[in-house]
Amino acid sequence: MLRKLSLAVLIPVCMLALYLVLVAAEYFYESKQVRKELAERQVDQITQQLLRMRAVVQSAQALQDIERIEQEVSLATLDMNVMVYILLDANSRIRFANHTVWRDSNAIEVIDGYDVVRHHAVVQSGQASISINPDRLSIQAYYPVDAQYPEATELIYFESDLAPLVAKASTELQQRFMRVWGLGALLLIGFTFVLYYLLIRPFKMLSESAKQVGTPEFLTQVPWSASEVLSLQTTLQQVHEHLGRAVKQLNDNEQRWLFAVEGSRNGIWDWDLRTDEVFLSDRWKEMIGYQPDELEGAFQTWETRLHPDDKQTVLNCLHDYVSGKTKEFESVHRLQHRDGHYVWVFDRGMLVDWDQLGRPTRMIGIHVDVSESERNHAAIAELVKQSVAGPKMLPETFMAQLSQYLNQRASAGHWGALLLLNVETLGANDTLTSHELERLLSQLSARLSSYFAENIVIAHIELGRFALLAKELAADANMAGRRALALATELKQIATRPFHYGEHDFRLNANIGICLLDSVDSLAPELAVRRAELAMQHAQSSDHAGCAFYHPDLERSQDSESSLLSRLERAIAENQLSLMFQPVVDMQGKIVSAEVLSRWHLADGEIVPVAKFIDLAERHGLIASLDLNVAERVCLLVKQLKQQGIHLPRLTLNISTLSFCQADFVEQLVGLVNAHQLGEQQLGIELSESALLAAEAFVQPRINRLAEARVAITLDNFGAGLGALSCLRHYPLSEVKLDLHCAANLTNDTSWSQALIQSLQAFNLSIVAKGVESPQQQQLFSHLGCTHFQGYNIARALSVNDFKQLVCPRPLLRSV
Repeated sequence: MLRKLSLAVLIPVCMLALYLVLVAAEYFYESKQVRKELAERQVDQITQQLLRMRAVVQSAQALQDIERIEQEVSLATLDMNVMVYILLDANSRIRFANHTVWRDSNAIEVIDGYDVVRHHAVVQSGQASISINPDRLSIQAYYPVDAQYPEATELIYFESDLAPLVAKASTELQQRFMRVWGLGALLLIGFTFVLYYLLIRPFKMLSESAKQVGTPEFLTQVPWSASEVLSLQTTLQQVHEHLGRAVKQLNDNEQRWLFAVEGSRNGIWDWDLRTDEVFLSDRWKEMIGYQPDELEGAFQTWETRLHPDDKQTVLNCLHDYVSGKTKEFESVHRLQHRDGHYVWVFDRGMLVDWDQLGRPTRMIGIHVDVSESERNHAAIAELVKQSVAGPKMLPETFMAQLSQYLNQRASAGHWGALLLLNVETLGANDTLTSHELERLLSQLSARLSSYFAENIVIAHIELGRFALLAKELAADANMAGRRALALATELKQIATRPFHYGEHDFRLNANIGICLLDSVDSLAPELAVRRAELAMQHAQSSDHAGCAFYHPDLERSQDSESSLLSRLERAIAENQLSLMFQPVVDMQGKIVSAEVLSRWHLADGEIVPVAKFIDLAERHGLIASLDLNVAERVCLLVKQLKQQGIHLPRLTLNISTLSFCQADFVEQLVGLVNAHQLGEQQLGIELSESALLAAEAFVQPRINRLAEARVAITLDNFGAGLGALSCLRHYPLSEVKLDLHCAANLTNDTSWSQALIQSLQAFNLSIVAKGVESPQQQQLFSHLGCTHFQGYNIARALSVNDFKQLVCPRPLLRSV
């Protein structure tokens, strides 16, 4: 209701209401002050009068002059405001009173406001009590008198009526405020008229003009007014001009968009979910063999042409997206052509409008014909089934196009690039069937085919591996390199967007190798692919963010890496890796566990960095063998020392995510624990957050199998960036280790470590602070809530003998 009121009404009403509130508040405040001041003056007068009366009473009682007391009481009653004026003895009997009928009566029975308890309290203390009674609107006084003989007067009780004085003062105050209110109201009315002509009236005129913005009828003629109103007038004029230009630009862009849509190979659809009406572009209809004026614009037009084998899956995917269960709608399916055969299309859409209740009302999307990509995928799937173990053959069609480009590019004079994309379906291999995995990669192939221009050739050359040939990037090598890198970055973003398949969401890890193709150097197709593969392998290292260019040094590093790889294989087979043990202690300093670390010392004394040989093992498929080798040696050590009577604390192994995700790794690890008859939680494993963030259907059985084998599970590097609180709720973990950067940044800022520790405390897990290098750090971690500690302040990584001596020290020799 208030939103519809005009400022011409709303502002005066608000000002009047505010004025009335202020005046009323001032009136009540002054009325209270007047009453207070009036009461204070009356109390002062009564105090002086009673002081004099006490002196008279004491003097008259000493002289037995009763008449003098009666005269004084009679004089006091001449004041019309005096209600009660009595003199009382110790028994509350009235000795003298302003009304003779009260004399010799008991005050308790005849005086309403008299309080006998207060009477005796005043007499005993000897201090007068004068108070204002708001209920009776009177002043009551109890004044003590020295009683000089039995039954003599000991108290003067006095009560004065304030009502007449208060009424008189209130009347004067009301008269004064009526004059003030009247004058103020006149000034307010005058101010309102001035405000209306200077501000409200110009605003009304501007409001009417704003309704005509963008039309020829727009006019902003505002009379003299405030500078702000004139500024608004100027702004409104500018908006009118900008709107005119924007409307023209919008019309031009609409024409360009229509031309671009119809000229591209993408079909456009626009679906109104409320009416089921669908706009289908001319290109969409052309894909399935229809003319622009054919096909009804309805949802059933699309639904009825879905292939029977794809229909339910596609509709379920669409329903999940519209209902909010998934974050995007993306599907590769078949639509029936007018001639009767089916066409493979890549369909991607997004919601763009919702109603006031948050329900989706409009969805738009694209259709891309990916029939060629699907046929290529089917040929590759068949090739994979028929091929023996070892490298897969590249599809002849792509190799033919690559060979043709390499032979013809010299005449063009432009640089090109061959990009090799390798995707890792971590966790999906065991969750999906082989057919479902192929369909997932087929969806990725269709997604890639829908994003790039005609001068870029995309092929699915092998299961999980894609090749992209970019032609005529630039005439300059530097520019070609920048464009190839931008293309690779876009390719990686597209490939790593999540896929929704069945009831699961999958994220693919992608690595891209780039081989630039110049216009001079003659290059065989197989050599170009080989260089792209070397770059792709190089891209897997963390410092390249998944994208790397080929350069000649990779050939030499490949030879060096091959040599180091063969030595690593031999070191694992011959148990040449050293085992080190770093203790973990509790708050009392007791060793509760130890982390097992691997070190590699070459025969010439060189130490291979841990990160280097672990990365090498992960990239070449040796990491599971390495982890199992360490696990077997640790199990054997625990068993041997147990037979010697030495009981070690729990030993925990760092298990790579790639090892954990291999199909039979967990079973082999459990087999080692059972074969060596290890006790409950004598062995533990440390997993990073990435291992536990894979699909729950993939991780849960492995975790349950380890828990059944009584293997303790530690979540390592908590807080490194993933923040997997869901892992703490879903899986039976024994402890959590904080990431090393918590200790590194602890002295400068404790907020991050404190937030991580507080989030963990609700799960009742042991919290291990890693990298503790000083007593101060240990004290800070302990204060924040950590229960266990690991680092150089406790002990460095120890050899087997040093660790045995620390856990079970030999008895000290004593001289006799």
